Amino acid sequence: MTSKYPELPPEVRNLSLWGMLKIFGPGAIIASVTIGSGETVFPSRSGAIFGYSLLWCFVLGAVVKGFQIYSGARFMTLTGRHPLESWNELPGPRGWFVWCMTVLSLFCMPLFLGGVLPRMLADFTVGGVMGVSTEDGQLFNLYACLWGTLFIVVAMALTFLQSYGFLEKVQTAIVALLLFCMLVAVVSSAPDVVAMLQGLVTPTIPEFQPWVAAMPEFKDRDPWVEVIVCIGVLGGGTQDYFGYLGILREKGWGLMAQVGSPRELTGWSIDTSPDNVARAKTWLRAPLIDISLSFAAILFFALCFAVLGAVILHPQKIAPVGTNLLTEQATFLVREGQSPLLQSTLGILYKTGIFFAFFGTIHGAFELYTRSTHECLIVALPRLRKVSLKKFRLITVSTIGVLGLILLWCSLDPIVMLTPAAVISATFTCGLWCFAILWSDRVHLPRELRMGRLLVACVVLSGLALTVFGVIGISRWLSGLF
Repeated sequence: MTSKYPELPPEVRNLSLWGMLKIFGPGAIIASVTIGSGETVFPSRSGAIFGYSLLWCFVLGAVVKGFQIYSGARFMTLTGRHPLESWNELPGPRGWFVWCMTVLSLFCMPLFLGGVLPRMLADFTVGGVMGVSTEDGQLFNLYACLWGTLFIVVAMALTFLQSYGFLEKVQTAIVALLLFCMLVAVVSSAPDVVAMLQGLVTPTIPEFQPWVAAMPEFKDRDPWVEVIVCIGVLGGGTQDYFGYLGILREKGWGLMAQVGSPRELTGWSIDTSPDNVARAKTWLRAPLIDISLSFAAILFFALCFAVLGAVILHPQKIAPVGTNLLTEQATFLVREGQSPLLQSTLGILYKTGIFFAFFGTIHGAFELYTRSTHECLIVALPRLRKVSLKKFRLITVSTIGVLGLILLWCSLDPIVMLTPAAVISATFTCGLWCFAILWSDRVHLPRELRMGRLLVACVVLSGLALTVFGVIGISRWLSGLF
């Protein structure tokens, strides 16, 4: 049985600005879910520590991860199959690679939704909004744990009540608002354009300056780990991307609406007539636009925060650490010489924007992680295909929520919690994805629809960069522990 691609909708067939905005949706969720640590904390922290020197790593991270996730979305648009279904057939024991990717990806979810994102937002709320001093460590920590618990519980409740369409609209609005605010902040900061351009195109691994090395938080931290975490947290990791591809089923691009489980693929092939091949290639505009807009927004956010960190925090020798991962960035908008009214207004604007950006990240991550868990486990354990997404959501959100609360109350440094997740699921497994999808493209697509040489080269280079950085990051991180 051969399958033909459905008719193209107007927004895909006739490209226009409004049509591209209609296509953009799942990518907005990826952008908004990674805004937290990926685009606000680590870029501004890197700018504060290294100045303009690490701008290149954010460009590299956006490019290689853009190619990585597009390769998966491309395969799914053309075949209707999630890449995990294809990887279940890799040579060797059946499902070995799926289980490897599932374990390495899913273990990071409670880290992000317990000890990292809710704790960062809670520290910001207690210190930056309530004004509680960190000098009273026990009281500060108690308030932070209580606020973090509230954020997790509310986000869980909203995940059970919301629809996908509502989530997409809310996250798109958050992305648009933050883009505008950051653009205004960067323009008003008057950055050093020459140094900025040099940092964008000159890859370097700078050493910690003496004032940084003297800080307790960096005493045993390798500069390589800091750099690789910056690349890893940008744009998320496989724990996000498996869910993103699952969300694409809602869009029904290409064959997604026609092909479901592997049972339906028995004796199935793609019609390779010229008209059908041409229509298939036109369908690829949809994921390309969605991912391009998403990673353009991600890169813009990261560069804005990195530049602001270099302009404002670096000269003052201030680095966001500990409970101040978000509070130091208030000076991006509130500066000396402004009237008290303007300072108060901009302070409220910053606090409101950061609060909703981070809470939006926590909120969106529960739904995204539900999709990731669903896509991974129905392939690893086929008998779970009969379980509805609603039940998966209940089990996944409850499990991640409980584990997240446990990690939250352990009161570990969010950077300590984030580092292993960033170097493993946001770097190393992303590199493995690239090499596995090349196998899927060669084995499960007809010659007429396989990747061209240029795209293959880009995916190979992306895989090499992510895998090598991942291995270096894991080895340096482990050596710092022992």
